[in-house]
Parts: sequence; structure tokens; C-alpha cells
Amino acid sequence: MIVRYRTISRRTLARALGWSLLGFLALRLGLHLLVVYGALVDPSRFARPLDALTLTDRHGATLRHARLGGADRRWVPLREVSPAFVTAVLTVEDRRFHAHDGVDSLALARALTYNLLPGRRRSGASTITQQLVKRVYGRPHGLASKLLEVLRAQALERVFTKDEILEQYVNRLPFGNGLEGVARASEAYFGHGPEALTVSEAALLAGIPQAPRATEPRHHLARALARRNFILAHLRDRGAIDRATYEASVREVPVLHGESPHPYEAPRFTDEALAAWRQGRLGTSRGSVRTSLDLGLQHQAEGALRAAVARHFARGARNAAAVVVHNGTGELLAYVGAAVEGQGASLDLLRARRQPGSTLKPFVYERFFELGGTGATVLDDLQRPMYGARGSTFEARDYDGVERGPVRARQALASSLNLAALDAARRVGAEGVVSRLRSLGFSLGGDASRYGAAVVLGGADVTPLELARAYVTLARGGSAVPLSLRLEPVVSARPVLDPAASALTVDILRDALARREAFGRDLVDAGPAVPFGLKTGTSQGWRDAWTAVFTDRFTVVVWLGDPGGAPMRAVSGFEGAAPAAVRILAAAERLDLPSSRSAGAEPLHQAEVCAATGLLAGHGCSHRVTERFVRGTIPRAMCAAHAPDGRVLLPARYASWASRAHRTDVVLSPRGLGTGGLRVEEPRDGACLAVTDPTHPPVVALRASEAREPAEVQWEVDGRSLPTGAWAATPGEHRLVAVLGEARSPAITVRVVPVGGLCGGGPRG
Repeated sequence: MIVRYRTISRRTLARALGWSLLGFLALRLGLHLLVVYGALVDPSRFARPLDALTLTDRHGATLRHARLGGADRRWVPLREVSPAFVTAVLTVEDRRFHAHDGVDSLALARALTYNLLPGRRRSGASTITQQLVKRVYGRPHGLASKLLEVLRAQALERVFTKDEILEQYVNRLPFGNGLEGVARASEAYFGHGPEALTVSEAALLAGIPQAPRATEPRHHLARALARRNFILAHLRDRGAIDRATYEASVREVPVLHGESPHPYEAPRFTDEALAAWRQGRLGTSRGSVRTSLDLGLQHQAEGALRAAVARHFARGARNAAAVVVHNGTGELLAYVGAAVEGQGASLDLLRARRQPGSTLKPFVYERFFELGGTGATVLDDLQRPMYGARGSTFEARDYDGVERGPVRARQALASSLNLAALDAARRVGAEGVVSRLRSLGFSLGGDASRYGAAVVLGGADVTPLELARAYVTLARGGSAVPLSLRLEPVVSARPVLDPAASALTVDILRDALARREAFGRDLVDAGPAVPFGLKTGTSQGWRDAWTAVFTDRFTVVVWLGDPGGAPMRAVSGFEGAAPAAVRILAAAERLDLPSSRSAGAEPLHQAEVCAATGLLAGHGCSHRVTERFVRGTIPRAMCAAHAPDGRVLLPARYASWASRAHRTDVVLSPRGLGTGGLRVEEPRDGACLAVTDPTHPPVVALRASEAREPAEVQWEVDGRSLPTGAWAATPGEHRLVAVLGEARSPAITVRVVPVGGLCGGGPRG
């Protein structure tokens, strides 16, 4: 085989070499220009990332660190970092940081020599600038990324100052446990900011980033200390610290902060706080949001609820929820969305809609008192067909199945009598009840016919938060404030309830003697040292046990049951929820927070009345009680409803009840309860009714003394006939007369004013 060689001329070779050199120089110039003008660096990649949001309670205790952008970090300016930490980092990572241009040539040469010679330890040469580039860009292209990293480091040195690079670096270092940056590491491990790091603490932190998993001090303290001592020795050998400082720092035992680096307190509350922060309703300070919660009270509430669930678990209780509100501001002080792990643990049960049982009754009574009723007004605790949702009929019973006949409103509310509450609701009217509940913040869809009279017994779905807001309004004397997660919110109250009627309702709910008569005990021993109001509720089928308790300063609402809706086995609100509620209230009362009630709260006045009729006690009244009244509502009539033989004279409408109950101590009389003859019983003569919305006047149920049923009586209002006993109370002064056959009652006068108008000599609304 013949091989032919092609001869290349010197001229051709020179031309090829020239073009190669030119290409190399062009490439080198191009890379140089990219470095000089920073084209290899995208400054937006070095923008400050989102800090983790630290949620704290009102005293600064950490509730949660919410990671934003995937890391638990808090960015700080370099000037707020201890010089001891900066010195430690520079000493062990990049001693010539302030001298090189992003690439340390001496370190690079040393690394090449050490890594090529046999038997020598491997040595790195990455500068802090190169490490920062790696942290920001990663190494997606393997070895090629390493070359690009060098060029980017040189470019970065032309874009940022040395201090800016160092600030970026110390705020992006990993410290284990998902912590990023010196600020959060210092807070999590030592409980203080990076400006307060000691030499020993600084050296310990500086040793973590090279191997975060292996030197994280909570789980690997021995390794962390060994690394710390190695760094301290370097600092000593290079003159950064003297021997005395070195020896003291080596002997120093680190005091690790007791708080978990990932606290998760009050999870449902912090979920709400995060949502509020994202919506701009909560502000931050240095990456922290201070909320209204009191963590100590939160823990006490959780403990009380867990005990309640454990006590009634065998009877079907599976979880519980509670909220504590400061009445003066609406601040949420404790928020237990679910007390125990298990069923419903991932839910916020404070926002779950459930039937509230009898806890709605006080708001019906308050409206009844606005319309002229008093604590002494006699209600009918009688079984009679009632209209429920969408016109359906039902027949309710009291909790013990006993009809009580005539019963005073105070006794009826304190004893939570269902039949009497239905009578009060009928007198207020279904539209009036639903309107009042909506004004208090309950979300009730549809018109009043959807609920009917059963709404007073809990025939509507509400949330514990709605219920708490309503009881806060009642405890405040009728002015509503929004519930708030903010510490010290701006309080903007709006009038909802009549102050006088609210004061009377609160007085009845605080009547420990009346509670004891109804339930056999009143829980005063477990409650706070101040008088407190209490109302329990048990939904249909024993599915929900509720309690609302309050003082002038605080309101507590507790729910107990099965989140899935399964019935419990005869666990009532008083038995299941009330003990936990009063214990939580007692704990809240130990907090140093002001009261919400003003010095000018509506005073109540006492009078002795007949226990059977609610009228002023007469000579024949053997059972007398002291009743408290709002100004101007003390009865004017003297009781004359007692026969000489001691029997009580009752109106004819009680005939069926007296027969069913075999009451031999009563006698039916056409004279009724009181002074004899036909008269208007409700509203009372001279009453002043405060209406919430004058454009939609409430329907007031009129009542006369002689009738078996309201339909038997005809009415005249301002001289005009009224076809039924339901009167739309429009603003102004009105004359009312009852007509039964040939008999006419004396005329009474009633005033109707908007809430905030004047009743008598002073404001009522």
C-alpha cells in the first residue's frame, strides 16, 4: 500500500495558528467583557427572598414560623450581625476575602498541589463569592457549572460590594432544621438575635453550614462542639482572638434555647392569622406578627377541653372547641379549633355550623324585654302546637317533660324552659327573632318562615364564633365589636341591643340562685371570683353540647360533641361543656386586662313581687320574691289573684294545663291575674319600644288578660281596628285597646322609637 503525505506550507500553518490565536483572544476578551460588565450575573436572582413570618402571642411567645419561599429565614443587614460571627466565617471559609476578585489564586494553586500529590488531604479553593454563586445558581451543568461559577464570582465582585456579598452570604447559609441565615439560626438555637452572639456561639454557628445535618447542635451537640473548638483554635492561631478568650470560649457550655425551632401552637388560630396577614389585615415588625392570643390561656383552655372529651368519650364525645374573647376589644385570647387528635382534628370546629340548642334564648328574651316585658312578666309554659320551619307544626317539651303553666320570665330563662321560650318568641314574632339574630351577626339565610318559632330552641345552624360574638355584644351592654386577631385593635362599636334590656338579660343569666334552682348546682365553685353569666345548650338528639359564659371582661364559648354529627348518649350542655367553660373563664379572669362596661351602665331597681303573678305583692301573696327591673318598668298593679282559701286565680287559658297537671291549688277566674276586668297585658302601659330598623317595623304580639287564646281578642290601635293580635310597631306614640265581646279594656299608651332615640328621660338605645 502506498501512503501519500500532503505537504502543508509554512504559510498555511501560520495562517491556521493565527486564526486559532485570534479565536482564543476573542473568546478571552468576550469572557473578560462578560465579567467586567456583569453580563453573567442576573441581579434579580440576588433579590432579598421572603422572610419566614413569625407569629407570636400578645406577650411575644412564638406560635409558628411560617416558611415563605421554602425556608425558615429572617434577613438582617450585615451591620446587625455580631462581628464575632463574621470574623469566624471569614477565618475558616475565606481569609483573603477582602483581597481577591472573587477567585483566590493562591488558594486555587494550593488546592491543585494538595489534590495532586499522593498522601495529602484534599483541599478546596472556593471563595465566599463562589459559594454564594453556587447557593443562588446551583450546579445544573456539572463541571461546566464549576467553570461558569468562577466567571460569575468575578462578575459578581464587579456588581456588588464586598459587604453586600457578605450580607448575601450570611443570610443564605444553611443551619439545619430548615433554618436559613444567621438571624433565624441565632434565634432558634440561642433565643436572641445575631447581634448578641458571643465568640463561642459565633464559632458554633460558623461550623454548621459545612455539614448541617451532622453538626446541628440539638441532635449532634458533641460534633457541633468539636467543630466549634476547631474554629476557635483557628481564630486563636491567626490572632483573631487572644488565648484567654479562646480558653474561656472552649469552656463555655452552650445554652440551647428551649423553644422548638418549629413551634406549632394554636394551629387553627395561626391559620387565620396567616390569612389575615396575606389580606393586609395584620402588619409585621421585623418579620414578626404579634397577635391577640395569650398562649398561657390557650394551653389552659386546651387542657380543660381535653379533660372534658376524656370524661365523656365513652358517651360519644369525640372532640371539643372553645374561644375566649376580651369583651372590651373583641381580641381573641384563646382559640381552640379542635382539642384532641383524632376525629375532626384537622378541622376548625369554631367555624363549623351546628345547632346551638338553648344558647339562642337570651337574645329572644332581650328582644322581649325591649318590647316591654320584664323579668316578672308571666309567660305560658304550656304545651301547644307551634309552627316550625316553613309552616310545619311541632309540639315541644321542657327538658324534664313537665309543664309549669304560668312562670315568670326570670325563672323561665334561668331554667331554660323551652315552652316558655316559645311563648316569648311568639310574642316577639318569628320575623323579630330572625331579624334580631341577624343583627347580632348570625348568618341565617332565607326569610323567617324558614325557621319559625323553633329558632328559639336552636333550630338554626350557627358557628361557635358567631355565638361568641353575640354574647360579647350582650356582655358589653348591647354594643357590638368585631372579633379580632390583632393586638390592641381599633375598637369601633355599633349599637345592636337596647342597653336596658341587655342589662336585665345579663342580670338573669348571672343569677346563681336561679341556676341552682333549675339545675341543682351553679358551678360557682369552679368559676371566677366575680359574678358570671351562664347559658347552656343541647341540640336535638344530644348531638351538640354548648355553654356560653361571660363576665364584664371576658366571654367564653365551648362546644363538645362528635364532629361527624353522631349523637352522644345524654350529654347535656350543662354536664358536658359548662364545667370546662367556667374553668377557662376563671383562668381568663386572672389576666390583667380592663373591663368593657362603662360606669354609666344601666342600673336595675328592686321591688317585691308575687312569685305567681309577677305583680306587686299584695296582702294575699304567700310567696314573694325580690325582682330587679329596668328603670320605669316596675309593675303598677297590685296582685289580687289569690282566693281567700289560698288558691291562685288564673286566666281561662290555663284550664287545659290545670286539668292535665291535676292542680288543685289554682282556680280559673274570668278576672285573670291581677286587678279584674279586661285589660291589656302586653305591651305594658307607658312602654317605650326601641326598634332596630324603623323602615321594617317589628311585629309585636298583643295580649289581653281575659282571653283563653289570643285570637279571641280584637284590637284597636289609634282608633282603627286591627284584624289580628300582631301589630307592626311603627315609630310614634300609639293608643291600644283590647275588645272581647262587649267588654273594652282601658286604653294604654305605647311609644315606639328607633334604637338610639329617647325613651322617657334618657337614652334607651
